[in-house]
Amino acid sequence: MEQRKAEACTREYADLSTRRLRSPRASEGIVAAHKSGYVSVLGETNVGKSTFLNAVLGKKLLISSPKPQATRNRIRCILTTEEAQIVFLDTPGLHRPKTKLGRRLVREAYRGLRGIDLLLYVVEPWGQVRRFDREALDRLENAEVPIILLVNKIDLAKGNALEETLLAYAATERFAELIPISSTQRIRLDDVIETITKYLPQGDPIFPAEVMCDRSEEFLIEEIIREKAFQHTFKEVPYSVAVRVKWLRETSDTLFEIRAEILVERESQKGILVGKGGRTVKQIGTLARKEIEKLLGRQVFLDLIVRVSPGWTKDDRQIQQVTEP
Repeated sequence: MEQRKAEACTREYADLSTRRLRSPRASEGIVAAHKSGYVSVLGETNVGKSTFLNAVLGKKLLISSPKPQATRNRIRCILTTEEAQIVFLDTPGLHRPKTKLGRRLVREAYRGLRGIDLLLYVVEPWGQVRRFDREALDRLENAEVPIILLVNKIDLAKGNALEETLLAYAATERFAELIPISSTQRIRLDDVIETITKYLPQGDPIFPAEVMCDRSEEFLIEEIIREKAFQHTFKEVPYSVAVRVKWLRETSDTLFEIRAEILVERESQKGILVGKGGRTVKQIGTLARKEIEKLLGRQVFLDLIVRVSPGWTKDDRQIQQVTEP
């Protein structure tokens, strides 16, 4: 039902965008050339950008959380099809920063717009153009690439919220296409890939077909552990957590040994993260180990250490270590 509603809304409201950009299509009887390009994914924090990318990639490579600001890095994720290779750039969520770390995350998000071929801007069906999005779109006014609006979480839309959202954002005349989707329910994700491919330039693949991410196994392991820490802590603690893999050893054909360090800013945060009798950090380790085993395809022995690094979210050097590859 939601998919039919989404399709009807798209047909009714898509042509309201007067700046619609059309890509040349292959003539009948002519095989289209292979396409490739960079596509940045931008939007307010917690609108589901990482969930969307995990869904279209068909594999969990990016952490997601109902808590905002889970994504801290620009990460390239690669989808290779017969027709095209799409290099997605996942960026930190846009927000009004209150700390040095927050300001760096917003800068990283906008830096992800350099050298791209297409921009996906993600919102939710909240029935209007939010003030935050208007400000962000003003910053994108001189963007030299097409912008496609993805209205995510349509399975949660109430009443006429979806239709009103499409009307409101179409009226800004900033978008080449408007596509309502649900990442969790996989509604219209194929349409998104087809539309992206239409706008990409012709070109050979940028990465080998088997590559799905430009980050190391250590980075992906760090992100998995941090996601589990997000899930099991509250208030300011998740935003004060950083993770570093100290070493990763293949001890046999069936076993990896991993030691990782979880950093926090204060002793009180360490106490919360460790938990009574070490219960919380053990839960984090158990959940992370299961997911890491799926990633590596081997059994994993995971040793977690919680360490205090006073004020790391205010220290430029330490912030750079966390946000740079």
